[in-house]
Formats: sequence, structure tokens, C-alpha cells
Amino acid sequence: MIQSLKRLRQMSFTPKLGQSKWIRATIYGCLLVLLYVLFLGNVTPTQYDYRVGDIALSDIKAPTDAIDQKQTELAREEAARKVPKQYYLDPTVEDKALKSADRLYGALEQVVGDKDKTVSQKIEILKKEGQLPNLSNDVYEKMLGIPPDQISVLHNETNRIIQQFLGKEFDQEAMAGAKDTLSQMLVPLDLSKDARLVIQAVVLQVLQPNMLYDQRATEQMRDKAMREVPEVRINKGELIVKRGQVITEDTLSRLADLKLLSESLNYRIYFGLLGILLFTLAIIEVYLQRVGSKVASDNNLLLLLAIIILLTTSSIKTVGLASSLNETSIGYLAPLAFGTMLVTILFDAPLGVVCAIVFTVLTGLAFDYRFQFLFVGLVSALTGVFAVAKVKHRLVIMRAGFLVAGVNLLAIATVQALLSSTDMGWRGFFQALLFGLVNGLLSAILTIGILPFLESIFGLLTPVSLLELSNPNHPLLRKLLMEAPGTYHHSLIVGNLAETAAEQIGANPLLCRVGAYFHDVGKSKRPVFFIENQMSKENPHDKIAPSLSHLIITSHVRDGLEMQEHYRLPKPIRDICEQHHGTTVLWYFYNKAREQDKSGTVQVDDFRYPGPKPQTKEAAIVMLCDAVEAAVRAMSRPNPNRIEAVIRKIIKDRLNDGQLDECDITLKDLDTLAESFMRTLNGIYHSRIEYPDPPKQS
Repeated sequence: MIQSLKRLRQMSFTPKLGQSKWIRATIYGCLLVLLYVLFLGNVTPTQYDYRVGDIALSDIKAPTDAIDQKQTELAREEAARKVPKQYYLDPTVEDKALKSADRLYGALEQVVGDKDKTVSQKIEILKKEGQLPNLSNDVYEKMLGIPPDQISVLHNETNRIIQQFLGKEFDQEAMAGAKDTLSQMLVPLDLSKDARLVIQAVVLQVLQPNMLYDQRATEQMRDKAMREVPEVRINKGELIVKRGQVITEDTLSRLADLKLLSESLNYRIYFGLLGILLFTLAIIEVYLQRVGSKVASDNNLLLLLAIIILLTTSSIKTVGLASSLNETSIGYLAPLAFGTMLVTILFDAPLGVVCAIVFTVLTGLAFDYRFQFLFVGLVSALTGVFAVAKVKHRLVIMRAGFLVAGVNLLAIATVQALLSSTDMGWRGFFQALLFGLVNGLLSAILTIGILPFLESIFGLLTPVSLLELSNPNHPLLRKLLMEAPGTYHHSLIVGNLAETAAEQIGANPLLCRVGAYFHDVGKSKRPVFFIENQMSKENPHDKIAPSLSHLIITSHVRDGLEMQEHYRLPKPIRDICEQHHGTTVLWYFYNKAREQDKSGTVQVDDFRYPGPKPQTKEAAIVMLCDAVEAAVRAMSRPNPNRIEAVIRKIIKDRLNDGQLDECDITLKDLDTLAESFMRTLNGIYHSRIEYPDPPKQS
């Protein structure tokens, strides 16, 4: 099993998707469809087709928070019913009552002493003038029996009592008790019994409630009371109906509120999900185009990014499915850092930050946009980016996992303190911390496990894989050391020289170093034909034709490529091996052939390497380092001036020969490289003092 995994990791299935816009659109389209299918279940609840009286076939729990519309409406109606009717004080009621009393007593003063009119006529006049038709004739007769000098007293007392009643709020309830109250008010008056009866009868006739019903104010108060009633909520996970229970009107109402009835499905959620995913993918594409990322022009890399997004969202979705177990803190287990660490290692940190935001949005879909999971997820994802931004080996990824775990613990403790209103208890709190800890470690383990496969499938080189290739125990390097030690030593020096130089011009230092280590592995096939491996003074080239020597020397490039392909070395390493001599001429054997061939038929192109010329800065750097190191090593007494002269001559010759025409290296870069070569080679090949032998003992 382990051997099968190792073979799989060595295999390369790198797709060739080029830069086609149609392929790019297809990748985005497939990613959109897969994400849509992945999260569709999070926005589409299970649908039921129940009627009143049906038996529930299973327990139904609320899949999300919702408002119980029916209970909310009932609670608001109850609150409105409890609001009393609103009234306002009408000051005209008192005025009307006083005026009625004034008219009645005014008419009484006029007719009481009139001897020409009968009692009946006087009563008719009082009824007409007083406009109090409900007063009985008995009261009118008693009024006519009041002495004229007492009429004004009755008038004043009547008005006083009216003012006492109507000078304040006087409603229907007060009106009902007015007769008893009035009787008590009349007791202390020094008046005859008939006079008291007259006052009582008149007051009761003119009294009307001065508090009138205010419909508008009543409606406003009831509306306010209804608004102040909180919505009755259905909480996620709340049991709506148990298996075997009868479906009632209330049950159906709650199912409808939760959009769990087939006829209550809201089709807008489908468009909402599509919109969120489109905006999310648009953020990625706009970023790639605006910053000029290499992913913007390489569909292979876009496919890799899409795979990472799917892997990460699948892990988030898996954790989201576990939330159905009613574990309130399971969302802290979502490994967002897994995705951002992969993106940062395989691409760069800025794209990792963008993906952290994208993964946080997708986490919201899986966990109903609960703040605590979004906050911890974003913090975790960003921590993963910064922790592996300068990763050099796989151990750093594991350390990054511990860092993510530690930051998760702090973030969870912080957010749970903020959400203290939903206290989960100490057990729940420590469970949340455990999920955060596992999250960090799981992210690191997933990253370490999946990274080699993605590197192999897409033929990518990361700092991690480059450092692994630079291990001296690599079979090819061990073979080179054992069979061509001179070449091995030369490759180490070229590697250090190339790495230092690459740092100066912004190339990939690690790729230059590792590429230099492997650039001459082909020499291990015929090591004695290369000068650095010739331990004796015999040179096998002295015994063969120059043309054959040319074939043997140039074949080390082809042999090296075959070895590297056998060991599945990444393409950038193989490219450096293939291009490090370009189409340069083997001048020594060309000149030797010319000396031996007097006919002049020897062509310089017959003694060139087959190429191709360097296509990248890294290949050009290794070419120059290989040449200058060999030339300086061949000097008998090197000094700074001679070393500089050789370096600049080699660079000039390569430039004039067109070897650097196909890579993006500049003249300024070449000058910077020359300075770097001089500093390094002067430190390695400086002249040394010849120490005299110690004197012989006598």
C-alpha cells in the first residue's frame, strides 16, 4: 500500500489546458454547478405533504430559526385587546349643561309670579324654554312652588353642582354613580325637601359624560401595543411534532412558517444561492485579473485552484452535516485553514487571503451565517496563510497547524465571552475549545497529505518539494557522488553560486540551487570523459575523434534528462538540465577537428549542443554559473582581476551568441549577476599562500 502511494506521488498527470477562454469559462461553470449542488441542501429544507388529522411519520425539528406567525398574531391581538379605550375631555359638555340650567331657571323666574297663566301653561313654557323634556310634571310643579326669592339660590346651587361634576373627567362609570353622589352633595344644603328634589332632577337631566371616545388614539395605542409584542420564534432544533402525533392546525402553521410544506416552498432561495456563488467566484476572477496573477493566464493553475476550493468546501460541508447531531459548537471544526494553507503554498499569500474570505462566505452557507463560526473560521483561515507564507519544509506545516490551533482557542474563548447570553455551560465551552484544537491539527494533516498529490498531478514545484529534492540522499545525487565525485562537487558549487545570484535579480533561488544540483547528473553515465572526474593524467578524448568526443560530451544532457524522467523529477528541473548548455559550441573539439581536417569541411554548427536555449531566468543563471565556475576552477593562479575578466567574457560571449535571447533576462540583470559571481568565486578560489615545509630535524 505504502509503495503504491509512493508510486502515485511520483506520477504526473499534468493537464494541458492552455489559455483558452472557453476552457476557463468551463472550469468556472463546473465549479459553480458543483458548489451549487453542494450547498443546495443547506438552503432547501425537507418538504412535507401533511393535512390536518394526518399522523406524523417521523420527528420533525426546525432546520433553522423562524417566526411563528400564528402565535405572534395571537399574542399581538391579545395585547391590543388589553389596551383600554381612549377618551378625551370635551369642555363644551359643561357649557351646554350650564346653559340648559340657565334657560330653565330664567324661564322659571318669568312665569312663577304670573297670575294670568295656569299651572299647565306655565309648565308648557318651562318645557319649551328649558328644553328638558324628560323632567316630569311633578318636578315642574315643585319648581313652580318655589318662592321667587329662592329661585336664584336654587339656580346657583345647581350651577355649582354641575361645575363640580363636569369640571373634571366625568365618564360613563361616574355617570352611573352620579345620583348617589348628588344625594350626598345635597344633604348639607339649607333647602327644603322640594328644592333639593328640583336641584337633583335638573342636574341629573343636564349631566352628560364629558369624556368622549377617541377612536384614533385608541387605534394608535393598540398598534403600539402590538408592535411592542416580541415575535414568537421557532428556534433551530426545536421539536415541531413527534412521530405518531396528529397534525393540527397549529402544527401546519408552524411547518408553513419553516417553509417545510410543499406548497410553501420559496423559490427565491435558489436564485439567492446562485447569486452568492456567482459573486464569490467573481471576487476570485477579478482579483486574479487585477493583480496579473499567473493563474489569470494559466487554466491548469485555475483548475488546481478550483480543486482546492472544492476540497475545502467539501470538508466544510462534511462538518456542517455533523451539525444535525445538535452539537452547537461543531462548526468550530470546519478546517478553513486547510484550504488557505494549500493556496498559499501552491500559489501565494495574497491569493490565500482572498480565499480566506471566500471560504468564510461558504462557511456561512453551511452554518446559517452564525457569527461565532464565521469569526473563528476567518481568523483560522488567515492564520493559516501567515503561518505558511515562507514555508521551507513540511515540518513548518505541522507547526502552522499548532499555531492555528492556538489561535483558534483564543478566538473561541473571545467569541463565547461575547455570546455569554447563550451560555453553553462549562462542558459545552471545553467541547468548543476541543473542536478548535482539532481543527488546527486536522488542517495541517490534510495539507501535508494532499500537497504531494497536487504537486505531482499538476507538475508544480513548491519550496517544500524543492527542499526535499535537495536532500543529498536523493538516489540521483548519491549516484552522482559515487560515480562522478568531481561533477558532484562542481554541482554543489554551481548550486550555491546560482542561489546567491538568483536572489539578486528576483529569480527563484531555491529552484536555481536544486536545478544546479541535478543539471549534470547525466555525466554519471560516462564520468571519465569529463575533466573534473579524471583522476589520472590520461584523457580518453586523446584517443578518439573530435566528432565522437562531441557526441559523448553533449550526450550527458540527453542522459541526464532520461535519468530525471525515470525518477519523475518535476519539469522545471528537467528544463534546466535540457537548457543549461543552450546551443553553445564545444570550441575545444571544434578547433581540434579543424586542425585534423585539412580540407576545411568542418562546420561550427556540427559541434553545438542541441539546445534549446534557456527559456527562463533560472535556466540562464545555471548556464552562466556552470560556465564561469568551470572556467575559474581551471585557472592556475586566480585573482580578483582575472576572475572578473573571465566572468564578463563568458557573459559577453553567451550574449553575443544569442544564448540569452529567449529568456526574460535584462542587461541590468546580467551586470548584477556578474557582481554576484565575482563576490562568491573570489571567496572560493582566492590565491593561497604557499607555506614552506618545516625544517628537518638534525
